[in-house]
Amino acid sequence: MTKSTLRLCLLFTALVLFPATAAMAQSTHNVWSTSPLYLIDAQTGATYSSFLSGNASAAWTQGTTSAYFHAVAVVTTSLNYDFALVSVTSTNGDEIDGLYDIRRNGTLVCTGCVGKAYGLSGAV
Repeated sequence: MTKSTLRLCLLFTALVLFPATAAMAQSTHNVWSTSPLYLIDAQTGATYSSFLSGNASAAWTQGTTSAYFHAVAVVTTSLNYDFALVSVTSTNGDEIDGLYDIRRNGTLVCTGCVGKAYGLSGAV
């Protein structure tokens, strides 16, 4: 086997084993935060921008329905919210659209609510 034949064989093998790898690659993101920005309670109309504490975690692959989102916001010692993604509709580089379960003080106040986690690509 000559060098050029070997090179062609290796190139062919690489193309067969790894076809269009770059084209198939998708951007996967993850974000963690301990600083809630704001919260709007659609049932009460209350808006909160000051929190005692909070945690959020999101991971998603852009352009797919593969995603995870969970956030907890503690407004006061007697008021907290919990948001959990239960079904994904779509994703892009900045948001996760889907259905969320929302709890206020541990009580489920909305199940399968249409919503989005957005601003995920913003600077911290």
